[in-house]
Amino acid sequence: MKENCLKSVFAALIIAWSMVSCNILNPGPVPEDIVGDTPGELQSKIGEILDQAGTDSTKVEFAEINTGFQYKPDDNLATVQIQIISPDDKNKMLQYDWSDMKDRRNHYERFELTVATSVSNDVIDTYEGYKDMLFTYDDVRVYLDNLPVYCKEALDASGYKDKGYISSFSIAKDDVLISVHHKDGNISKTYRISKDGGHIVIPE
Repeated sequence: MKENCLKSVFAALIIAWSMVSCNILNPGPVPEDIVGDTPGELQSKIGEILDQAGTDSTKVEFAEINTGFQYKPDDNLATVQIQIISPDDKNKMLQYDWSDMKDRRNHYERFELTVATSVSNDVIDTYEGYKDMLFTYDDVRVYLDNLPVYCKEALDASGYKDKGYISSFSIAKDDVLISVHHKDGNISKTYRISKDGGHIVIPE
Protein backbone atom coordinates (compact mmCIF):
# COMPACT_ATOMS: atom_id res chain seq x y z
CA MET A 1 0.00 0.00 0.00
CA LYS A 2 2.81 2.38 0.87
CA GLU A 3 4.54 1.81 -2.48
CA ASN A 4 1.35 2.54 -4.45
CA CYS A 5 0.81 5.72 -2.49
CA LEU A 6 4.33 6.94 -3.22
CA LYS A 7 3.92 6.29 -6.93
CA SER A 8 0.69 8.29 -7.04
CA VAL A 9 2.33 11.16 -5.19
CA PHE A 10 5.24 11.19 -7.61
CA ALA A 11 2.90 11.25 -10.59
CA ALA A 12 1.22 14.37 -9.27
CA LEU A 13 4.23 16.68 -9.29
CA ILE A 14 3.03 20.08 -10.53
CA ILE A 15 5.07 22.97 -11.98
CA ALA A 16 4.02 26.02 -10.00
CA TRP A 17 5.95 28.91 -11.52
CA SER A 18 9.11 29.81 -13.39
CA MET A 19 11.80 31.43 -11.31
CA VAL A 20 15.02 31.94 -13.31
CA SER A 21 16.18 31.65 -16.89
CA CYS A 22 19.43 32.50 -18.66
CA ASN A 23 21.13 32.03 -22.00
CA ILE A 24 24.81 31.30 -22.49
CA LEU A 25 26.73 32.79 -25.41
CA ASN A 26 28.72 30.63 -27.86
CA PRO A 27 26.78 27.44 -27.11
CA GLY A 28 28.31 25.25 -29.84
CA PRO A 29 26.54 23.23 -32.54
CA VAL A 30 22.81 22.54 -32.60
CA PRO A 31 22.08 19.16 -30.91
CA GLU A 32 21.86 16.12 -33.16
CA ASP A 33 21.05 13.43 -30.56
CA ILE A 34 19.85 13.00 -27.00
CA VAL A 35 22.20 14.18 -24.26
CA GLY A 36 23.71 10.97 -22.86
CA ASP A 37 24.24 8.76 -25.90
CA THR A 38 27.99 9.26 -25.51
CA PRO A 39 29.87 8.33 -22.30
CA GLY A 40 29.90 10.99 -19.59
CA GLU A 41 27.69 13.43 -21.51
CA LEU A 42 24.61 13.33 -19.29
CA GLN A 43 26.71 13.28 -16.13
CA SER A 44 28.46 16.44 -17.29
CA LYS A 45 25.17 18.19 -18.06
CA ILE A 46 23.72 17.22 -14.67
CA GLY A 47 26.84 18.67 -13.08
CA GLU A 48 26.33 21.96 -14.95
CA ILE A 49 22.69 22.17 -13.87
CA LEU A 50 23.55 21.38 -10.25
CA ASP A 51 26.17 24.13 -10.39
CA GLN A 52 23.39 26.52 -11.45
CA ALA A 53 21.44 25.26 -8.43
CA GLY A 54 24.35 25.91 -6.08
CA THR A 55 24.96 22.29 -5.15
CA ASP A 56 26.66 19.15 -6.48
CA SER A 57 26.04 15.44 -6.95
CA THR A 58 27.54 14.50 -3.56
CA LYS A 59 24.96 16.54 -1.64
CA VAL A 60 21.71 16.58 -3.61
CA GLU A 61 18.71 14.25 -3.45
CA PHE A 62 16.74 13.70 -6.65
CA ALA A 63 13.08 12.95 -7.33
CA GLU A 64 13.59 12.47 -11.07
CA ILE A 65 16.17 12.78 -13.86
CA ASN A 66 15.07 13.12 -17.50
CA THR A 67 16.86 13.65 -20.79
CA GLY A 68 14.93 14.06 -24.02
CA PHE A 69 15.30 14.74 -27.73
CA GLN A 70 12.82 15.82 -30.38
CA TYR A 71 13.82 15.34 -33.99
CA LYS A 72 12.81 18.05 -36.46
CA PRO A 73 14.84 18.71 -39.62
CA ASP A 74 16.95 21.82 -38.99
CA ASP A 75 15.20 22.43 -35.64
CA ASN A 76 16.12 19.65 -33.20
CA LEU A 77 15.40 20.10 -29.50
CA ALA A 78 17.43 18.57 -26.67
CA THR A 79 16.37 18.80 -23.02
CA VAL A 80 17.61 17.71 -19.61
CA GLN A 81 15.45 18.03 -16.50
CA ILE A 82 16.16 17.26 -12.87
CA GLN A 83 13.88 17.44 -9.85
CA ILE A 84 15.73 17.90 -6.57
CA ILE A 85 15.32 18.89 -2.95
CA SER A 86 16.14 22.58 -2.58
CA PRO A 87 19.70 23.09 -1.31
CA ASP A 88 18.36 25.91 0.87
CA ASP A 89 15.21 24.31 2.27
CA LYS A 90 14.70 20.54 2.44
CA ASN A 91 10.93 21.06 2.61
CA LYS A 92 10.90 22.47 -0.94
CA MET A 93 11.27 20.62 -4.22
CA LEU A 94 12.70 22.33 -7.30
CA GLN A 95 12.88 21.48 -10.97
CA TYR A 96 15.77 22.64 -13.15
CA ASP A 97 15.40 22.49 -16.93
CA TRP A 98 18.03 22.86 -19.63
CA SER A 99 17.11 23.03 -23.30
CA ASP A 100 18.93 23.68 -26.56
CA MET A 101 17.49 24.40 -30.00
CA LYS A 102 18.30 26.58 -33.00
CA ASP A 103 16.35 29.65 -31.89
CA ARG A 104 16.96 29.34 -28.13
CA ARG A 105 20.41 28.10 -27.28
CA ASN A 106 21.58 26.63 -23.97
CA HIS A 107 18.58 27.81 -21.96
CA TYR A 108 18.15 27.23 -18.21
CA GLU A 109 14.99 27.56 -16.11
CA ARG A 110 14.07 26.88 -12.49
CA PHE A 111 10.62 25.94 -11.20
CA GLU A 112 9.26 25.40 -7.72
CA LEU A 113 7.20 22.22 -7.49
CA THR A 114 4.07 21.38 -5.54
CA VAL A 115 3.73 17.73 -4.53
CA ALA A 116 0.21 16.37 -4.06
CA THR A 117 -1.49 12.99 -3.84
CA SER A 118 -3.24 11.99 -7.04
CA VAL A 119 -6.40 10.64 -5.35
CA SER A 120 -7.26 13.21 -2.68
CA ASN A 121 -5.04 16.00 -4.05
CA ASP A 122 -3.63 16.65 -0.59
CA VAL A 123 -0.52 18.81 -0.72
CA ILE A 124 2.64 17.24 0.73
CA ASP A 125 4.94 20.08 1.70
CA THR A 126 7.49 18.48 4.04
CA TYR A 127 10.61 16.43 3.48
CA GLU A 128 9.24 13.68 5.72
CA GLY A 129 6.21 13.43 3.45
CA TYR A 130 8.11 12.68 0.24
CA LYS A 131 11.52 11.40 1.35
CA ASP A 132 10.70 7.82 0.27
CA MET A 133 10.48 8.89 -3.38
CA LEU A 134 14.00 10.35 -3.40
CA PHE A 135 17.32 8.89 -4.53
CA THR A 136 20.96 9.94 -4.57
CA TYR A 137 23.40 10.22 -7.45
CA ASP A 138 25.21 7.10 -6.26
CA ASP A 139 21.91 5.18 -6.29
CA VAL A 140 21.60 5.69 -10.06
CA ARG A 141 25.22 5.98 -11.12
CA VAL A 142 25.11 2.63 -12.94
CA TYR A 143 22.17 3.81 -15.08
CA LEU A 144 23.94 7.03 -16.01
CA ASP A 145 27.17 5.20 -16.82
CA ASN A 146 25.39 2.60 -18.96
CA LEU A 147 23.09 4.96 -20.86
CA PRO A 148 25.13 4.71 -24.11
CA VAL A 149 24.65 0.92 -23.95
CA TYR A 150 20.89 1.29 -23.45
CA CYS A 151 20.71 3.70 -26.40
CA LYS A 152 22.32 1.18 -28.73
CA GLU A 153 20.25 -1.73 -27.42
CA ALA A 154 16.98 0.20 -27.68
CA LEU A 155 17.68 1.36 -31.22
CA ASP A 156 18.55 -2.21 -32.26
CA ALA A 157 15.49 -3.67 -30.52
CA SER A 158 13.10 -1.13 -32.05
CA GLY A 159 13.73 -2.29 -35.61
CA TYR A 160 13.51 1.31 -36.83
CA LYS A 161 17.10 1.12 -38.14
CA ASP A 162 18.40 4.50 -39.38
CA LYS A 163 14.91 6.01 -38.97
CA GLY A 164 15.00 5.61 -35.19
CA TYR A 165 16.31 7.96 -32.53
CA ILE A 166 16.36 7.94 -28.73
CA SER A 167 13.62 10.34 -27.65
CA SER A 168 13.72 10.03 -23.86
CA PHE A 169 15.44 8.46 -20.88
CA SER A 170 14.02 8.86 -17.38
CA ILE A 171 15.06 7.81 -13.89
CA ALA A 172 12.67 7.67 -10.93
CA LYS A 173 13.04 5.90 -7.58
CA ASP A 174 11.92 2.46 -8.77
CA ASP A 175 11.63 2.82 -12.52
CA VAL A 176 14.07 3.57 -15.35
CA LEU A 177 12.77 3.89 -18.92
CA ILE A 178 14.18 4.58 -22.37
CA SER A 179 12.12 5.36 -25.50
CA VAL A 180 12.82 5.19 -29.23
CA HIS A 181 10.86 7.29 -31.74
CA HIS A 182 10.51 6.89 -35.51
CA LYS A 183 11.59 9.93 -37.53
CA ASP A 184 8.91 9.52 -40.20
CA GLY A 185 5.94 8.40 -38.15
CA ASN A 186 4.18 9.03 -34.86
CA ILE A 187 5.27 5.69 -33.43
CA SER A 188 7.60 4.81 -30.59
CA LYS A 189 8.73 1.97 -28.35
CA THR A 190 9.62 2.13 -24.66
CA TYR A 191 11.82 -0.27 -22.69
CA ARG A 192 12.48 -0.66 -19.00
CA ILE A 193 16.02 -1.02 -17.70
CA SER A 194 16.89 -4.13 -15.71
CA LYS A 195 17.15 -3.71 -11.93
CA ASP A 196 20.89 -4.42 -12.02
CA GLY A 197 21.34 -1.63 -14.58
CA GLY A 198 22.98 -3.90 -17.11
CA HIS A 199 20.65 -3.83 -20.11
CA ILE A 200 17.22 -2.93 -21.44
CA VAL A 201 14.38 -5.39 -20.84
CA ILE A 202 12.80 -6.54 -24.11
CA PRO A 203 9.15 -7.60 -23.61
CA GLU A 204 8.45 -11.23 -24.48
